[in-house]
Amino acid sequence: MSRSLFAATLMGLTGLATTSLADEVWSTAYGEVAWMDSTEGTAILYLDDTENGRTVHIYVPGLQDDMMGGRGAYRGVWISDGGDDECITQMTGPDGYKSTYWGQFTLTFVTGDFPSDWAGVFGACLDLPTVPVSGVALYAQ
Repeated sequence: MSRSLFAATLMGLTGLATTSLADEVWSTAYGEVAWMDSTEGTAILYLDDTENGRTVHIYVPGLQDDMMGGRGAYRGVWISDGGDDECITQMTGPDGYKSTYWGQFTLTFVTGDFPSDWAGVFGACLDLPTVPVSGVALYAQ
């Protein structure tokens, strides 16, 4: 088996294992977003952007407290292992993940129910979030 085929297979299997362990998963234009962890009221979501070969950690303060309903609008920070816009400072997430590729976002759940679709915007570094993104709930545990 060639190295590239092996790497692609391993990445695919890792993605399946990661997604299957998630509490919730949403489908986006960038790939699946999975709720993988929480710490001190902050939900930690992961986006495996397979098209660009990037992993994005998405930190949503307050979402953990609204896990089973009553969801609304949230502001937070995303941190990636690469991207188009490198920031001049490094950002560190509550899980210790750090990078100079990061930005802000806002997202609003379509309903207060669990699970729910969401819509929002994101931007790089300290830029105003203006790039639209939406997530369609695939499943929840």
